[in-house]
Amino acid sequence: MPNRRATLMPSKRCPPPGDPACRLLFTARLRAIVGTVCNDKDASPLPQILDLRGFEVTRRFKCFVLFCFLLSTAIAGPISAEELTVPGAGNNEFVLGRLALEFNTRQSQHHVSVPPSTGTAGALRDIRSGAASLARVGRQLRDDERGREIEFISLGRDAVVFVAGAAVTVTSITSAQATAAYLGEVTDWRALGGPPGPIRAIGREATDASRLALSRYIKNFETIAFDETVKLVHLDPQMIELLDRYPTSLGFLNRSALFACKTKVVPLALDGAAPTAENIASGRYPLFLEFGLIHRVNDLTPAGQAFIAFIQSPAGATILRDHGVIPASVRQ
Repeated sequence: MPNRRATLMPSKRCPPPGDPACRLLFTARLRAIVGTVCNDKDASPLPQILDLRGFEVTRRFKCFVLFCFLLSTAIAGPISAEELTVPGAGNNEFVLGRLALEFNTRQSQHHVSVPPSTGTAGALRDIRSGAASLARVGRQLRDDERGREIEFISLGRDAVVFVAGAAVTVTSITSAQATAAYLGEVTDWRALGGPPGPIRAIGREATDASRLALSRYIKNFETIAFDETVKLVHLDPQMIELLDRYPTSLGFLNRSALFACKTKVVPLALDGAAPTAENIASGRYPLFLEFGLIHRVNDLTPAGQAFIAFIQSPAGATILRDHGVIPASVRQ
């Protein structure tokens, strides 16, 4: 009685297992095997022979082959899928979360998540240790931070703003007034043209991206000694939490991060210039930072490549612009 032989894999070398062509070919071969089994009414119950070229298929082996087919169908789809976690800075956490949400909605091969902030320092630590393949940073990296092994991809420019709590009616502030508030020389909003109310100033450490941006415009802001009444926080989500908690607060942060606020905080014009994307582009508004993503050189995963491609697409650029960010680049 003649044997029916169905070859599982082709004689030519298959593409890598994650390659869609290989998955399609593998599934097609298994379908062929099932077809052979189902049509073989005279199949012998002899033991199967397994060799490097293929294997013998008999009626007795039908259930096993069908099981293999179902198993391969379940595995073949997600075999190249990737769960990509992008840890790091807090100032781009909100807008990257929106980008990840839209990316996940548009495709199902990969899934991107943006966890709570660990800061730019956390991003660098995770990339260097290999704990993450892609991370987010709140500013451009210094040469000593980047070295030769880390690549920075800019997402765009975002205004850095002084921001007041929801109960404040003041809409602008001068450089001198802001400095005086953080030195403790001005303690009430009435001195800045608003109704009476204590200024609850919230500050950041000298290495914070927003404070560094402020110091480029306001002399000595990086090194001034904040008054003891200033509440110092170390992460952007902590700044947002306090801005929401205290209606007469004063803080500073990049504008897109303010979308995470639960109350109607008030971005303040600085020295008469509103913190708009148009004013940043024209140079009229002087305070901005440039945040982005980092990865090890030549070590970007397929999910990372796909996510970056989406961010740099017209759809990604629209999301950035909707949050006040000037996109770094747009690829059609």
